[in-house]
Amino acid sequence: MNRIQEEAMIKIHKALKTNRFNLNPLGREDALKLANLNADPDVAKNLICDWSTAEQRIETARSWIESGQDHGIWGIYDRENRFNMPEQFVGYIAIEEPLPKGGRGPEIYYALGKQAWGSGVATEVVKNVVTHLFDDQGVEAVDALVLAGLNPASSRLLQKLGMVLIGRYSLAEYAGDECLPTIAYEIWRVENALPENTRKTLEEAAFKIGQFVSEDVVAKDEMAVALLNASVVIEESTREIIDEYLEAGMNEAGWLHFSMKPDEFVRD
Repeated sequence: MNRIQEEAMIKIHKALKTNRFNLNPLGREDALKLANLNADPDVAKNLICDWSTAEQRIETARSWIESGQDHGIWGIYDRENRFNMPEQFVGYIAIEEPLPKGGRGPEIYYALGKQAWGSGVATEVVKNVVTHLFDDQGVEAVDALVLAGLNPASSRLLQKLGMVLIGRYSLAEYAGDECLPTIAYEIWRVENALPENTRKTLEEAAFKIGQFVSEDVVAKDEMAVALLNASVVIEESTREIIDEYLEAGMNEAGWLHFSMKPDEFVRD
């Protein structure tokens, strides 16, 4: 990308607002804010990237801002400056392309300054952005990566928001010779599937839920009704599809596990 192209790059995603924070789209002129935030080793250790030098931090921040223009990258600004951070900038949240392994939706990631840790900022902001992705952008699923052992708080947050574990693996491509133990989470909506994907999405959802039925996490009949209510597959065999794939999931133990509650299939 040459300088003219860089200057012409526009922020195509909209600003968002939560109860306490403004989420403003970031452009390349904001790269220094990300770089300064990630200069803190305690912040950077939870990010799958090399932030060891000032040059690397700026380069990576610019790259993330560029790649975030498709789905969105926002600065998190505290309207009341509760945390006394420069320019009221407390962190950022971004949406990347789908994960290289597993998952079928864009990846969500975020970072906050230490002053804002433990104050419910991440829960409030992530929930708002996930809702935006489903309602405004129509994505079918949202994924997230967490470095196992380093960031248990993020795992708890993702589970609280309804995300579920889809796998554990090592991402050697992010760490050179060192394999980082990483866990992946995903949340999805059956009814957000593209028309050409609705049957496949319903089959996949029923199969994955069947695995949890087999582990006595959820009740088969209850989940079958929830899937039927949320389904956008318009054909007489919808119930048969659900029953077939629920049964298949129950009979095939796997390492991909999903747990959903009935009310998480129905939108208000």
